[in-house]
Amino acid sequence: MPRDVLLTVVNAFGLLFAILNSFTLGLRLRVGRELAQFFRQWQLAVRVLVVNFVVLPVLVIGFAALAPMNADIKIGYCIVALAAGAPFAPALTRLARGDAGLSTALFLVMVAVTVVVVPLVLPVVAAALVPGAAHPGVWGLAWPLLTFVVVPLLLGCLLRLRYDEAVAGWARPLLIVQLASLVLYVNLFIFAFSDLFVAVWWQAYAAAIAVPVLGIAFGAFITLRDRAARHASVITTAQRSITGAIVVTVFAYTQPMANVSVTVINTVGIVILLVLALEWRRVTPEEPAPMAAGGPPAHDGSVPAPRRPGHARS
Repeated sequence: MPRDVLLTVVNAFGLLFAILNSFTLGLRLRVGRELAQFFRQWQLAVRVLVVNFVVLPVLVIGFAALAPMNADIKIGYCIVALAAGAPFAPALTRLARGDAGLSTALFLVMVAVTVVVVPLVLPVVAAALVPGAAHPGVWGLAWPLLTFVVVPLLLGCLLRLRYDEAVAGWARPLLIVQLASLVLYVNLFIFAFSDLFVAVWWQAYAAAIAVPVLGIAFGAFITLRDRAARHASVITTAQRSITGAIVVTVFAYTQPMANVSVTVINTVGIVILLVLALEWRRVTPEEPAPMAAGGPPAHDGSVPAPRRPGHARS
């Protein structure tokens, strides 16, 4: 199969993943509850947003500006740096026994910020790093993000609000389809451009390790006290938005080398965080069973629940 035809197939699987991922997340979101969670912990949330949209982009883009590397890989660095709001962050946080509600709230706000920041900032920084390349305008970046990320997300939210019982069972099969689409996207892309995956060498693989490590370090530093919130902060910060990156590289920055670097950085980052989440799950005790309504915590039957003093049976 010719490479250009195979690339079309690869992009189709990538967009299918982006649409289904956003739609499925919409089916699961309780927007009012997530926003309430965000504002309850607004100080931590603001710190996470500053790290994701100021600190990490400055470090990643600064490294791309200073390091001698391929121009298209520099563009890939810029895409990864600015596209935050990782779709797998809530699931990984739940796996790590962290605060999944906080992670979901941060994800929702990051998606909204990414849709604004990427069209406005990415062309500017990419043009500064790679002046000779063609760069899309604001709308050229905005409409794909709106069409393939925001619209499916809103559609999922609306369907859940209007037909909650009818769509309750959709999430699991859609999750299987989207994960299969992502696996096919990555594997077919590696097959089609295996020579480029070898050629990028340290230029992409170093960032694939450095970006999640920096995210882990900063995410842990801003939430030192609360373990559950720290897990949410670390995972949400260390994982970048593979959904937004796919959409941008399909429609705006279509250079294969940029796409390869984005795929390497995001894929390796997901693997690192999956291992970290599993380790945290192993060492983190489960939460105690919730208290039964109107009574003391449940006991296993071997020892009776103690009575409080002063409440003897009459």
